[in-house]
Amino acid sequence: MRVSLYQLTFPHGFLIAPHEHELSLSDTLSTIPSDTLFSALVQAWSRLGGDPAQWLEPFLREEPPFLLTSGFPWAFGRPWFPKPRAFQPTPQWKHVAFLPEELFYRAAKAEPLDVTRPDTLENGLWKIQEIPRLSLDRLTLQSNLFTVARVRFDKDGGLWFGVAWLDPDRPCGGVLFREAFARALAELGETGVGGDRNLGYGRFVFEHVDDVTWPDPQPEGFGVLLSRLWPSPQELELLRQSQVWRFTEVGGFARTSEGRHVPRLRVRLVVEGSVVPAGIRGGLVNLAPPGFTTHPIWRYGLAFLYPWEVDHAP
Repeated sequence: MRVSLYQLTFPHGFLIAPHEHELSLSDTLSTIPSDTLFSALVQAWSRLGGDPAQWLEPFLREEPPFLLTSGFPWAFGRPWFPKPRAFQPTPQWKHVAFLPEELFYRAAKAEPLDVTRPDTLENGLWKIQEIPRLSLDRLTLQSNLFTVARVRFDKDGGLWFGVAWLDPDRPCGGVLFREAFARALAELGETGVGGDRNLGYGRFVFEHVDDVTWPDPQPEGFGVLLSRLWPSPQELELLRQSQVWRFTEVGGFARTSEGRHVPRLRVRLVVEGSVVPAGIRGGLVNLAPPGFTTHPIWRYGLAFLYPWEVDHAP
């Protein structure tokens, strides 16, 4: 498959609240999950005057024009990948979160490795800051001091994500999907992703750094998830054949087309780095709460898989 790689730099950092603490401003992820990135692109397309239904239609018909990875660290001039959860050659690797590009490729191909010392991201590439804020009660004029978290990268750090184009020339409104995607990404860079965007959080500068060819997983084989995954009910039995996997529960609030915020239903998504059967495709799941009938609230959960050629978990 042909994959376009994009590098993102965040001059003011970002705040992506973990879904287990989605109402809190005091904690943040250091990466951007694929479901968050996809939703942000759809919203950006809508702000440009595009029709979200036209963007979503091919995904709901199981004919996606592209697949997205999550946003992972970009460091020392190269992309870093989530460590496959089936990769733990020695106990020292247990808490390693990311692998450099070349080590990830070799591990996925079951090539001999020198794994005596974990090759990890150095401390200080990014840090989570706690920014003090002050609120004032309008009635009592009493002040309240609180903190807001944000991720800040050093001058050489940032994130990257990949786009696997399956049908870039499919129409999306009056343009092709490749153009709709480019416009939405540019809009998202200007307006930002995540929380506290009015202060500049989440705004980014992006660069299309490379087009690479990655192998497709064998139909009867396994793959490392580079995205979050929502397995359809029909795929749950297949998911049980996974080598090593973990899920996270997501919920939070959605901004409706009317400008209201409504609570989304909670759903479990399989997380990046899990090693799952290549036959799993995933899909979009409607998280609209009971009684909300204005429009569906879709959550992205399509599988982006890199082939895992190891016969069994180490």
